[in-house]
Amino acid sequence: MRGEAFLFLIGHYVFLISVGILSYGMGRRLTHRISYYGPLEELSFCTTLGLGFLAYLILLLGTLGILYRWLVLAVLGMIFIGCTPVWVELIQRLSTATRQKRWMNWRAMGLSLLALLCLSPFLLMPLYPPTAWDSTAYHLAYAKIYAQAHGMTLTPYLRYPVFPQTNEMLFTFALLLYDDIAAQLIQFLMMTVIGVALFAFGRRHFSQRTGTWAAAIFLSNPMVLWLGTSAYIDIGLTLFVVMGIYALFNHIYFKERSWLILGALFIGCSAGSKYSALFFLILFGLFTFYIGFRERKFLYPFIFLATAIGVAFPWYFRNWYYTGNPVFPFLGQVFGYGLWNQQDLQRQLHDLMVVHGAGKTFQSLLLLPWNLAFHQPVFLMEAPYSKIYLFALPFFVVSLFRSKTRELSVLILLYTFFWFSTAQLLRYLMPIIPFLGLVVSASFENCLEWLPSHRVAWAKSWILTWVIFVMLIRPGWLYAVDKIWKEGYPPHNKKERGVYLSQRLPSFPAYQYMNQTKGYHYTVYALIDENMAYFADGTFMGDWFGPGRYERMFGKFGDCQALLQELRLLGADYFLIRRREVSPKLPDEGFFKPPFQVVYENGDTLLFEVSK
Repeated sequence: MRGEAFLFLIGHYVFLISVGILSYGMGRRLTHRISYYGPLEELSFCTTLGLGFLAYLILLLGTLGILYRWLVLAVLGMIFIGCTPVWVELIQRLSTATRQKRWMNWRAMGLSLLALLCLSPFLLMPLYPPTAWDSTAYHLAYAKIYAQAHGMTLTPYLRYPVFPQTNEMLFTFALLLYDDIAAQLIQFLMMTVIGVALFAFGRRHFSQRTGTWAAAIFLSNPMVLWLGTSAYIDIGLTLFVVMGIYALFNHIYFKERSWLILGALFIGCSAGSKYSALFFLILFGLFTFYIGFRERKFLYPFIFLATAIGVAFPWYFRNWYYTGNPVFPFLGQVFGYGLWNQQDLQRQLHDLMVVHGAGKTFQSLLLLPWNLAFHQPVFLMEAPYSKIYLFALPFFVVSLFRSKTRELSVLILLYTFFWFSTAQLLRYLMPIIPFLGLVVSASFENCLEWLPSHRVAWAKSWILTWVIFVMLIRPGWLYAVDKIWKEGYPPHNKKERGVYLSQRLPSFPAYQYMNQTKGYHYTVYALIDENMAYFADGTFMGDWFGPGRYERMFGKFGDCQALLQELRLLGADYFLIRRREVSPKLPDEGFFKPPFQVVYENGDTLLFEVSK
């Protein structure tokens, strides 16, 4: 059993490392003319660019309807061969480092072992089967449908039939080649790259110490770890935003056009991942116009916008093609509602902008730092953010008086106000969390200069730097340890996985029954069970919005034959209900008469087969 568990862990991390290496190779091949400031900056930029390239490769193959495993592997093989100059250069650099015995530096080895010890509890977190709501309701469900269909197809019965889906392309890649654990590991890779990028950003623009602390603060957040080990898209979005701003920062201070193009590529990838990233595209589009006219480089803003919009364009065009609305489901009153109706949109906007949050009054804005520290559940908290940001506010104020930190602070304030004015969901703050830690770290280090001269050297010693690193990362480390302690070792075979999912998702055995009985050849309408879309191998229907909206069923609870007719109109083979407290009240089992036939019952889950 231990050997099986070990192989499970090793197999998935071999996949992850392979994806990371290939992504780095693609990114390095595409940016071979760029001079990076050290290997970690190179690693973060090249890996991110490679992941973006991989996502759009899957999009291309999916659009052509040739998304087959053998073809993806063949294309990746050709890409690997095309990156031969990168592998040769990498081997030469490693050989040079070995001859010079750089790896024998006892301090570097000690710090590396310390970092590995700190990060080791994190390694198990992405290995648990997916249970997070959005991941199983649509993120992984998209990927599964595309992999099954061998192409990009409309998913009318998922909550969002179309959406910007750059991250979901990586999930599709993972499901095509491996499994859903691999999809979560890709988010883990992205989270790790953000940490490396923060270190490199701090080292280039501030100091190595600032970068070290910024990475620790980022990883101290349970929310970061939760998102970085789940099949959500917020960490991927954050990676593209971070690398885009990093590249634009380099462009502003070093005046190289290549950084402008790279920044535009990443901002475009972010806008192709989530609508909220349009904030960054618009903001930096305006900013490049300002810089371009100030420095008389009038072509630069057009280069930025053309590149960023060009990268994001396929998703918005796809939205328009299927629904007539490039930003579906929003702005329905302007572009039309597509597969939704006005009531669907109003209900969704109410959920996003009214139900969650602390209000949008001026008083709420003033209390926002306090509420974000001590009242996080009102913002729909999947996991908390660290409270360090509230206590670090004095250092944030200091940052407003220094160059570089001032620019980042203004960006943080602008995005926070945008977030406050729209959907106040806690994880939607994720794109600025890395920069908040960077600003706090840089400002704290600046404050060390106020110490007496004979204490400054001690305060900046590498020992104290790493002591503070360990203290900063401790909340995240404890969160990871607590999760592993409560959950146990991740399930590593089909039987253990089934038990794990059944304990956390009570209706899971019903989907197992349908999958084992019908395979892919069935349609199920699930009432009040929308987060289980991913686990249905057949066609899944049922949500509060869209063509499979629950209202179609609620109105038929007084007439069994009318309900049967509605299900047959949708082509449903099964009807699954969850007897939870909802309005209107669900009918009891006695309401259902032939041709409804109970085929599975467990707890609050009832599954009927609908005879034709």
